[in-house]
Amino acid sequence: MFPNLPALLTTFAALAPVVTLAAALPAMTMDERYLVRRALNVGQGTRYGAGCTEEDCWQGGACAFTDYTLPSSVDGSTCVSEEIWNSSAQCGGCISVSYKGKTITVMVTNKTGGDKNHLDMTPATWQKLTGIAPGGGSGGVDGIEWDFVQCPISTPLHIHVHGGGSKYWPAATVENGSRRTTALEFSDDEGKTWVPTTRNTNNYFAAAGTLSQEMVWVKVTSYVGTTVVVKDVDLSSGKVTVGTANYA
Repeated sequence: MFPNLPALLTTFAALAPVVTLAAALPAMTMDERYLVRRALNVGQGTRYGAGCTEEDCWQGGACAFTDYTLPSSVDGSTCVSEEIWNSSAQCGGCISVSYKGKTITVMVTNKTGGDKNHLDMTPATWQKLTGIAPGGGSGGVDGIEWDFVQCPISTPLHIHVHGGGSKYWPAATVENGSRRTTALEFSDDEGKTWVPTTRNTNNYFAAAGTLSQEMVWVKVTSYVGTTVVVKDVDLSSGKVTVGTANYA
């Protein structure tokens, strides 16, 4: 009746330790399963600059965002620790951050100290997340959960020429991007050829040589490889050119 009984017994014997081990493992809670699925970072949250308004806290800071206003679709901003910062690679990126059931979306606009998972938020942002008013209560909590997300920005990105920039020193920052930017290139021949740049630790991209004219095209690339070309960018110092699209 059981011609393969020895083989079946051998199979059951091999499976027995696996079944026993699975039965011994503790069940994961719903929150634990959620954290594993999203691979959230968990760390300390703090606030800084009790006397400053949102944009005033970080204008001209380490991300080189100047005269830039956060879109209303982004809840606020944060500094990140040096380890997250990664030589300005995370500037302009958005983070979904949660604490005690409250979740907001913030943009990386500056850097701070602390450990690898530390976020240091402006007073207005801190109040949105924790309910603690500027100047009141604790200025730091443990156990915030966060991860990078695409910014909820539907308007076009901006090319902001760095102070002192020109065709002789082509240098610019990308603002209002829906994704983090990894590369920027200039073209002074309407896209026939492209001049690469190097990213400065203060979040501006600069070309090594000069360009032939002040009106150029700029191509930017996101961390997922999507690109946007912005035409007729004026390389005058401090000039902002608004593109016609944002990263897909």
